[in-house]
Order: sequence, then structure tokens, then C-alpha cells
Amino acid sequence: MNINTSEAARALAEIERTRAAMRQAVRSHRGHYHLWIWGAAWIAMPLYAQLVGDDHARQLGLFCLPAAGLSALVGHAQSRQIRHPVDTRLLGVIAALVCFALIFPVVLGARPALRPLYAYTCLIVMQAYVVAGLWTDSYLLWIGIIVSALILVGLFLFPAVFWIWMAVFGGGSLVATGFYVRYFWR
Repeated sequence: MNINTSEAARALAEIERTRAAMRQAVRSHRGHYHLWIWGAAWIAMPLYAQLVGDDHARQLGLFCLPAAGLSALVGHAQSRQIRHPVDTRLLGVIAALVCFALIFPVVLGARPALRPLYAYTCLIVMQAYVVAGLWTDSYLLWIGIIVSALILVGLFLFPAVFWIWMAVFGGGSLVATGFYVRYFWR
């Protein structure tokens, strides 16, 4: 199949119009709230661990329950305003990613300390962002890559301030991206 220059230009223009419409829909229908909700959870978890100490912070996953509930409420509100079917292939890829990620520590028989385990969990979430970014819009890809790098820098180069680092650069990055999507994304 051969297309000429004008057909290619029209196709690229249509892709750009679709991308702009998708970004407008996300911005207008509270897509940034998900970033704020999960960013707040990511700020709360490491701050809690910093306050109570690693030995008493094994229940960090409990912070995800209210965040998941709020995110589900926002998603429900969005689904009533945006009539676009959920891409089940993307959800399947992310579910497979999470399932394999949960199996790896069991297979390896590792019982890591809290900080590496938390970093591992955050890296899995960021890998889901990368996959979603490859599938949908590049801002998720870049969040995933940048925050993954920041997680590794905090874990290996700044272990003394790891929890504060994660609150600022992990959760803070998501909150800041939410503001970018809401107020500056075009």
C-alpha cells in the first residue's frame, strides 16, 4: 500500500486531532484527580514509615485502600461523562504485569527489608505507567521513566533520607503531574 504525501499529512493531522481531543477529555473530566489521589497516597506512605520506623510500617499497603476507593469513585464519575470503552487488552497487560511482579519475590524466596520492597512495589507501578504511556499518551511513559529513575536514586544514593525522598520525588511527582495535566496540558 502506497500513500502520497497529502494522504500522509491528513492521517498525521487526524492523529494529532485525536490526541488533542483525548487530552481535552482527560483534563475536562477529572483525569488529573487520579494523579492527585495516588500522589497523596505515595506521600502519606513514606511519611508514615519515616514517623513510625521501618519495623512498624509493614502495613503501608493499607494506605492504598482509601486511594483505590477514591480513584474508583472518580473513575465511575468519568465513565458517566466519557463514553469510551475500556481497552481490555491494556488492562490485561497491566494485570499480567502485576501478577508476575507478585510472583517473583515468592519464587526467589526473598524476604527483603521494607525499603527495597517498597521501592520494588513502586517500580512495578511505574512499569504499569510506562506500559500505559506506550499504549495511550506519552506523559504516562515519561512519568514512569522519570519516577523510576528517582526511586532508584533515592534507594541507592540517599538511603538515609529514603522515605523523605520517596514522599517528595515519588508522590510529589504524581501530584505535580496532576497539576500539569489540569492547568497546562494542551
